[in-house]
Amino acid sequence: MKAFCPFHITGFFALKSDEKKVSSIGCGIVIADGAVTEVSAGLGSVYINGRQDPALTTKTVSALLSDKSADVRTELAGPMGCGLGTSGAGALSSALALNEFWGLKHSFNTLCDIAQWAEIKNNTGIGDVVAQALGGIVVREQNAVHQIPSPPLEISYVVFGPLPTPEILADRDKIAIINKFGSVALQRLLKRPTFNEFMRLSRQFACDTELISLKAQDAVEAVEANGGVASMAMLGDAVYAIDPANALNAFGKVRKTIIFNRGAYLIF
Repeated sequence: MKAFCPFHITGFFALKSDEKKVSSIGCGIVIADGAVTEVSAGLGSVYINGRQDPALTTKTVSALLSDKSADVRTELAGPMGCGLGTSGAGALSSALALNEFWGLKHSFNTLCDIAQWAEIKNNTGIGDVVAQALGGIVVREQNAVHQIPSPPLEISYVVFGPLPTPEILADRDKIAIINKFGSVALQRLLKRPTFNEFMRLSRQFACDTELISLKAQDAVEAVEANGGVASMAMLGDAVYAIDPANALNAFGKVRKTIIFNRGAYLIF
């Protein structure tokens, strides 16, 4: 049994919490690159790109679903820890495939909740699964999730390396700064919900929070100087862009994909 889940690039975000749960608000884009997970009979091993991996988030998903065991093999179309939502994609595709393999008959919403909880528990992400369940340009408010209509625009991205997501999410001072500027960005986007405004606010957020690296900032400025728009993926040292002049080519291996207006699904 197989399932696919697209990647998600967060432009800006803020954390919200109450007595019942931790969640996030913000906006990001879902892209056609993603994770394919295959489940088969086994003792509970997890393989990422062909290699056995501790994969705590995936194992949490499995444990939350059932006390049964199965082997889980996930192939990722991009690097981990670089702001592409790979952990969320692996978690949700695993939840879909395991649910079908074990005949559990959980609803899609329940599986999304399980995948999201596994991410939160392991500090690998918070808002990716919500977007990956829907597709497109996804706006996450406190009590609502919706899309900004968009054609399947071509997105270019270049990855410089990972950022320590668990450490950043555990840093109270850094989170206070992220929350301040992420909340402002969301309010401004809601007044003008367009793709270009999303990109502008994402770039501003990356600079205001000082999360953007010098190399990423150089890449963003190069794209802008050549008529494109760009920003940094959260949380990863990577730049995504509408890059008509291919300015990102000067900064490393460029991947090209599209905005994917569909959420995760089973592969039959």
